[in-house]
Amino acid sequence: MEKEKLLDIAKKFNIEGNPVKVKLIESGHINKTYLVEYNTSRKYILQYVNTNVFPNITELMKNIEEVTEFIKKKGHSTTLSFIKTKGENPSYIYNNNWRMQEFIENTKTYISTESLEILEEAGKAVGDFQKELDGFDASTLYEIIEKFHYTPNRVNQLMNAINSKENNELRKERFEKAKPYIDFLTDSKRTSRANCITSKLEDGTIPLRVTHNDTKLSNILFDKDTNRYKCLIDLDTIMPGSIVYDFGEGIRTGITMAAEDEQDLSKIYVDMKRFEAFTRGFLGIMKNTITKEELDLLVIGGWMMTYENTTRFLADYLNGDIYYAVNKDIPDHNLVRVKAQVEIIKQLEENEEKMKGMINQYGL
Repeated sequence: MEKEKLLDIAKKFNIEGNPVKVKLIESGHINKTYLVEYNTSRKYILQYVNTNVFPNITELMKNIEEVTEFIKKKGHSTTLSFIKTKGENPSYIYNNNWRMQEFIENTKTYISTESLEILEEAGKAVGDFQKELDGFDASTLYEIIEKFHYTPNRVNQLMNAINSKENNELRKERFEKAKPYIDFLTDSKRTSRANCITSKLEDGTIPLRVTHNDTKLSNILFDKDTNRYKCLIDLDTIMPGSIVYDFGEGIRTGITMAAEDEQDLSKIYVDMKRFEAFTRGFLGIMKNTITKEELDLLVIGGWMMTYENTTRFLADYLNGDIYYAVNKDIPDHNLVRVKAQVEIIKQLEENEEKMKGMINQYGL
C-alpha cells in the first residue's frame, strides 16, 4: 500500500501529533504490520488484520481488551496497549481491518536461539502470562477460531482426508507416499491420547484458563540490553483453553533448532537441555499457581502440540495443499513437514520419562 494512504489511516487514531514515516515490518504470515513514526518521535504499530483468518475482529479485539486490561490492573508486567480511533464513537478498529498499538521501545524478538538462558526467559514469559491471568474467568472470552486446539477434531479431519471418496491419480500417489505416516499418526496408542486434555477440561479435572495459543519464541519481546522477557505479543488467538497448550507450544517450537520442514532427518535433535531450560523458567513462575492435575499433563504438552500440527500437515497434503502455503521448490512440501514432525514425536516419546523427572524437579 502507498505510504500516503497508510499515513492517512494512521491519522484516524487518537494520537498526539502527525504521522510522518511508515515502514513495513517483514514478520508474520497472516496480518500486515507497519511501524509508524510521528513528528513527536513516538512510534506505533499499525496493523491490517486478515479477516479471512479472523472474520470477527470485534470479538477478537474484545478478548484482547479484556485480557490486557486485567493484566494492567494487576500492575505486574508489560503488556500491549491499543489506541482507539478519533471521533464520536471511538473504536479499536478502523474501517473493519485496521488497528493501532503502542510500540514497546528497546525490545527485540528471536526466530530461534541456541541460548539456554533465552529459552529459560521464554518459559518465564509464558509462565508470567498465565500467572497474571490466574483468576480471570476464561469462559467470558470468545472462541475466535472454533475448536482451535480441540485435538480430537484434528484427528477427525485427518481421518476424513484419509477416507475421502475422491479418486484421482494425484491422491493415489500421495496416499502411497504418506502411508507409513498415516499408519504412525493413526495408531491407536496415539489417537487415544488425542482427547486427554480436552476431556479433562470438559469434566473439570483441570481449570479452564486464558490461553495465548501461539507461544513460539518469535511472539515474545525481549529487552535488547538484558535479554530479559518483556511480554507476549500477537494476542489474536487468545481464547479459553488449557495451560498445557501454551506450555506445549513453547516446547514444540523451542525443543530443537531444526526447521519445521527440515529435509535431513539426521539434523533433527530433540534436546533435553532445551526442554529443561524452558520448563525451569515456566515452573519457576507458575510453581505455586499450577494445579497438580495440570502439572501431570505438562509432559504430554509438547507431544500433543506436535502431534496436532502433524495431523494438520498430513491432512492438507492428502487434500491437495489447500490450507498451508507450500514452497514449490520443495517437492511434497507438506509431506516433508510431516516427516520432520514425526521424527520429533518419536524423540519426544522416547524422552517422556526424562521430561517427567524434570517437571517434577521444578514443579514440586
